[in-house]
Amino acid sequence: MRVLVAGWVGSTNLGDELVFSGLRTLLAPYGVQVSAISVDPPATRAAHGVGAVGHLDAARLLRAVGEADAVVFGGGGLVQDDSSALNLPYHLARVALARMRGTPWAAVGLGVGGLATRAARGLVHAALQDSVGIAVRDEDSRRLLEEVGVPGAVVAADLAFALAGSAPPSSEEVAENGDGEAQRDGDRLVVCLRPWSSGHARLPAASQADTTPDTHLDALATALDTAAQRTGLPVEFVALQADRDDAVHERVAARMTTPTTRSTPTLAELLPTVARARAVVAMRYHGGVAATLAGRPSVLIGYAPKVDALAHELGAGGKVLGWDPADLADVPEALTAVLPHARAVTRTRADLQARQAGNREVLERLLQAADRAR
Repeated sequence: MRVLVAGWVGSTNLGDELVFSGLRTLLAPYGVQVSAISVDPPATRAAHGVGAVGHLDAARLLRAVGEADAVVFGGGGLVQDDSSALNLPYHLARVALARMRGTPWAAVGLGVGGLATRAARGLVHAALQDSVGIAVRDEDSRRLLEEVGVPGAVVAADLAFALAGSAPPSSEEVAENGDGEAQRDGDRLVVCLRPWSSGHARLPAASQADTTPDTHLDALATALDTAAQRTGLPVEFVALQADRDDAVHERVAARMTTPTTRSTPTLAELLPTVARARAVVAMRYHGGVAATLAGRPSVLIGYAPKVDALAHELGAGGKVLGWDPADLADVPEALTAVLPHARAVTRTRADLQARQAGNREVLERLLQAADRAR
């Protein structure tokens, strides 16, 4: 059976590649032939070992949808107009193609946010009809779909949580605090930032200029210096999107008095790199996801609702701070609060991995519908 994935695949953002890796993990037991609509087909073939078709090749896209037995829409934050006015029509066009060709389709691990205009809500309402099923990554996404007239979505989790996390801490790695919580040792503080683009842009996020204010960079630098001094941990900046994030990391590091290191890991290196941390400070949503997969507490910087939603899931193992210099100054205190609660993170990870059952259920329904249609 041929399954075509319509997501955001093949970009330089490792978070999106984690999502696709998780989807491949869920599809593996079914023995299907997977291909993806990709920003960079050769890179997708090399990294994931699947077929790939260029995202702007209209003729091949139409042919690929027609030849597929099923189309998977997702995962990730595809249904939003925060990043760009072009985002919704770009992604929803793939669903329209599937409906036009009569190819069964379903959505899994979907993030829904933004939808600030009546036109955006109407577009989502019109596009997301006639699905075999829809699974979203959090309750906020389900609620927003219901508000725009797309009811019945299953609350699952981000597809990256289909990947295996780090093993539970061994007795040698565990230190008990007064509340009986376990803390797993790590030798650094990992920081995952991203450029800030203000306003509602027309161009895709990757084309937008970095407008991160100096005041915010200064506040981050001061806060990370203080955090490093209090914890005794060296700071490692880890770029999830090297061609964008590393420049922000360089600007913050240049303002710090504490020596730092910077890394630009590959997809295969990302989770092991984060697992070497004691804790993570992340503006990137999937920086927080990677920390959770590694069982590490995190302080998240809430540039978008999805970051707040993840922090809420983490309980004592996660804190969220606003994108404001006064809030960023609280990074050291937030780290002090979350550091003893690695066990809370591993419990959350187990819950989110268990919620993959919702994504599996929708995928099974899709494959059954495709089998009947063959």
